[in-house]
Amino acid sequence: MAAPAANLNGESRGVPVTAVVGIAIIAASEGFLALDVMYRGGGIVPFEPIASPDGVLPTIARAVAQFLTPLCWTGLLFLLDGLLHRDVRGGGSPIRSTAWRFAAIYLLSIPVWFVFDWVNFWYIDAWRYHGLPENFFIRHAGYFLAFGAICPGMFLIADIAQRRGLASLRGPILNPSPATCVLMVVMGGAMAVYPFLVRDPIGSLTLWLGWFFLLDPINERMGAPSILGDWRQGRWGRTVSLMIGGAVCGLLWEFWNYWAVAKWTYNLPFLGPLEHIAYFEMPAVGFLGFLPFALECWVMVQSILWLARRLGLHRIEPLPTEDSVT
Repeated sequence: MAAPAANLNGESRGVPVTAVVGIAIIAASEGFLALDVMYRGGGIVPFEPIASPDGVLPTIARAVAQFLTPLCWTGLLFLLDGLLHRDVRGGGSPIRSTAWRFAAIYLLSIPVWFVFDWVNFWYIDAWRYHGLPENFFIRHAGYFLAFGAICPGMFLIADIAQRRGLASLRGPILNPSPATCVLMVVMGGAMAVYPFLVRDPIGSLTLWLGWFFLLDPINERMGAPSILGDWRQGRWGRTVSLMIGGAVCGLLWEFWNYWAVAKWTYNLPFLGPLEHIAYFEMPAVGFLGFLPFALECWVMVQSILWLARRLGLHRIEPLPTEDSVT
């Protein structure tokens, strides 16, 4: 069968199968979640007790509600692949065109998020998990699928934003001196260490920026893709696109999280009354953290990919263009 032709906008005709699969996964998951919420009388974990399911359909609905995060986040990746695959002139989906690179990003997303979880659960207690499956295999399969989708989800949405015109976004040229770059690294190191020293949820204030300031100047110095390198050329598209990716994923993640059985809540008492003005579980002011979080994850991934290629893993493709995200 011939491939669909491209229209004048550079988009292939027809609906990609992966987009259909992604929508189906998300819709089915939300449908079973609605059933589970109905069966449990609208109870919200962990604030209200929920009864064990009784019957085949309630049991299936409960299983989906407990596995909702990895299901919906994986469905999102399928959907994004379909949307990007249609963009012929933009290079199609990076999941297909640079498969080794995407696979590396997916796998690296797990230890990148583990860094944040490690700091949180051992030192600052800014968020907590609830209702995780007791079965070891199911629980860790959920970790793998959910954590593996974090960076790819943000980066693919940023890719869409880039292709919709943000790649050409220009702004002020920032040209920090070598001394300023050293200062950024030192400041980033201090911000990354702060949560270990304070051992309090307030440490989360620097958690979402420290690694960015620490690693991005080093990336630029080593010749790896860097946000600082973009700013020196007055290119702001990748920066804004990544923040959009973080914001969109944050909206979706918090929406899918709220009614799920296996979920997270926040513990941010330093916000005072603002802690209770929330978008689902996330305090509204804390939602701003999703913007630098996307930048920080991208910088961390670029550092590791640069090192991997230096160590001889040349199957991992370089970024296709200087404006690319994935």
